[in-house]
Amino acid sequence: MEFKKFGEDMAKSKIVIFFSFLFFTFNTVNSYEIEELINILKTKNQNESVFFYDQKINELDIKNSYSSFYPTISYSNKTSDTTTKTTSSSSISSNTHSLSLDLNLYNGGYRDQNIVEIENKNKANMALNTYKKSLLIKELILGYYNLKSLHNLKATSKNNINFYSNKLKEAEILFEAGRLSKIDLLNFKSAKMNSENNLFDINNEIENLTLELSDLLDMEIKVNEIKLDYDVDIPSSLIQMRTLSHLMSSSYGQYLTFMEKTYLPELEKNKIDLMPSVDLDYDYSNTDKFSSTIGKRSSSSISLTLTVPLFNGFKKENNFDISKYEYEKKLLDHKDMVQKFYTDYKISFNNYQNITKKIISQRVIVESNQLKYEGSKILYEANRVDVNDLIDSQASLDQSINTMNQLEIDLKNISLSILIYNGNFSSIVN
Repeated sequence: MEFKKFGEDMAKSKIVIFFSFLFFTFNTVNSYEIEELINILKTKNQNESVFFYDQKINELDIKNSYSSFYPTISYSNKTSDTTTKTTSSSSISSNTHSLSLDLNLYNGGYRDQNIVEIENKNKANMALNTYKKSLLIKELILGYYNLKSLHNLKATSKNNINFYSNKLKEAEILFEAGRLSKIDLLNFKSAKMNSENNLFDINNEIENLTLELSDLLDMEIKVNEIKLDYDVDIPSSLIQMRTLSHLMSSSYGQYLTFMEKTYLPELEKNKIDLMPSVDLDYDYSNTDKFSSTIGKRSSSSISLTLTVPLFNGFKKENNFDISKYEYEKKLLDHKDMVQKFYTDYKISFNNYQNITKKIISQRVIVESNQLKYEGSKILYEANRVDVNDLIDSQASLDQSINTMNQLEIDLKNISLSILIYNGNFSSIVN
């Protein structure tokens, strides 16, 4: 009988283990580390994205710019039947083949300048897209750190709820025994409810942030699918003040450089109305006619056409002068863009140094509030301080931790911006 009971227990245990295994299998969710998310975003930006089609458009624009070196060739075929009736009738059938070739030999340098302009615009656009991709990866990393901070706040909020729940139970017993005032009891209830409301807000922020990250990655990610135990290390050696000439080698700096190179070719193209042009044309036709008197006829001609603009009331000259003034305006605007780029960088560097100092001070504040909070708990148990002192010390500690978390996120934000400015961002995300 004992052996049978043991066998029944073993069978029950196997069933429990089996269903536990099934439960674990069907409830296991995907989990992503930050580096996996970065690679997903990089792949998304590389394929089937705005950046992908921008590159395809740029490649075709360059091909089209070179097409002006090739002649334009056209062919036509015309078949007709003509019947004439007087005292006698006659019919003529004709079949005409025509071939024409047109080639511009010179058009005031427009063709060459157009190629230079399009090539530099293409390079500028690709550099700008690289910069935009960096900003998207930066947004992903900051979202990750915000999510990490919110989960830490969630854990703190849960601890506060547990703490005040236990204290509220103690307070209710003390109140019934006449050893605690009604106000102190209500203060504990308010503190517990505030912690619960705070947890509601944190959960809502986590949900919303997860949705934003899902939208950024173009995939559905659930709240608990992101591992938050990973850190993006940014060595302080990379955060160094750079000169403007060094910054111009970054993706945004290259964008500014190549854009400037498009302004002069764009101006030079406007000379086309002031300069002569030379065109080469060739035409050939072959007609088969069927009648008693007319047979095959073919003709060909080649011509070289020189067109020289002489005078049209100064309109062309004035238009070109307007283009020159617009060119000068673009140079001034470009200079302002470069200066703003460098100013933003220096502001970011100043903010980096300021936040670094504030973090050092904030650590001391957190440690001080932690000691104050621990001391308040001891003093409250000894009836040396009231409930309000305990709640205030806990609130001060939470606020100082929140400030610390935000400062660390701000430091990450500015550090990543500086790396993008410096052109070192790829060394981090790779």
